[in-house]
Amino acid sequence: MYSIGALGLIFEVSALFCNSISVVGLPIVPIAAVFFFHDKMSGVKGISMALAVWGFVSYVYQYYVDDRNSKGVGKSVDDETTSVRSSECKKDISSTL
Repeated sequence: MYSIGALGLIFEVSALFCNSISVVGLPIVPIAAVFFFHDKMSGVKGISMALAVWGFVSYVYQYYVDDRNSKGVGKSVDDETTSVRSSECKKDISSTL
């Protein structure tokens, strides 16, 4: 059933969104098994859930950083440096003429 839902997400939305939903669902399955099926919560299961959550958070943070850089928030220092350099070049050219 899970594979059919993932296939539907790929066709209707995108493969990236399907991957995001799959990563979010990764730590939910063991938690549901503990509550609904009264499965034991072992140390290995806890570590694997912590790693899954850590992976998802780092994925979201990297997407945030890439989006922020593409909007130009991090490029303001480079733009100021370029404008200073271009004004210095104009001064040098005008002084040689």
